[in-house]
Amino acid sequence: MRALILCLLLGPGVLLAQAGRAEDTPPAVAKEPEAKAEAFVPPEGWRPKKRGKFTVYCRKETPRGTRIPTEVCYDEEGIRAMLASQAEDRERVDQMRRVCSSQAACGAN
Repeated sequence: MRALILCLLLGPGVLLAQAGRAEDTPPAVAKEPEAKAEAFVPPEGWRPKKRGKFTVYCRKETPRGTRIPTEVCYDEEGIRAMLASQAEDRERVDQMRRVCSSQAACGAN
């Protein structure tokens, strides 16, 4: 019974995928590797530090509820993820501002 359901669900997708391959398509052109990747420049306030063979970027932050600053360190990938998350949050806030720019737009609750 399960095999019949799988065949019914996956069958058309497999046929369409094979039909797409059968068409004459030119071979993909291999991209030339970039000569030199741009060096990572950390955002303002982040300082590079060596931890063994790795380079991390650190800054001092004061967490909420305390006056004692702590040092927070991320690697290059972590900083890129943090910046992407901040940009996404900023976009969400901007979207809410556009939608609810006045009481008339949001309704008088």
